[in-house]
Amino acid sequence: MQLEADGFSDFFLHWEPQVRRYLIWLEGDRAVIDDAAQETMISAYRYWEKVKDLEKPSAWLFKVAGQRLSDAQEARGRAGVSTDPQDFPDTASPGGADEYALRDDRLAILDAVRKLPPQQAAAIALQIQHDLPLDEIADIMSVSTGSVKTHLHHARKALKSLLVADGGAR
Repeated sequence: MQLEADGFSDFFLHWEPQVRRYLIWLEGDRAVIDDAAQETMISAYRYWEKVKDLEKPSAWLFKVAGQRLSDAQEARGRAGVSTDPQDFPDTASPGGADEYALRDDRLAILDAVRKLPPQQAAAIALQIQHDLPLDEIADIMSVSTGSVKTHLHHARKALKSLLVADGGAR
């Protein structure tokens, strides 16, 4: 295998963390995120001859990541393993009260996004985390730009309600 020669190593180093950040917005279980990210990058390697020439590999990667996340969630569900973020241990990092407050705010937002319908969660995650234009989000989600706008509108409205109901992020 000559990963360096064909550019896949650089591709992997650049895109794998971005795929993980996208998946974190949609899922709270680190094992499911790990499985989905790994399967996404395996798919990229498997189809490298096609992927390396894509003008926007992010569209392909995030679409595949969403599919692999769904597969991993279904597999965990069939195995009887909970993927509910409420069931996970608290992994607080050391730091001052401000750091904990900021962390709590971020977790509240992530928790609220994960409560959204899948299309809304994907649209808001791609826009907030990756600052993608609407047309690229539409490509990733295989919907029209108008549908993306609708998903984002409903997501923002639902997030506002969820965050206000839960005490909100600061």
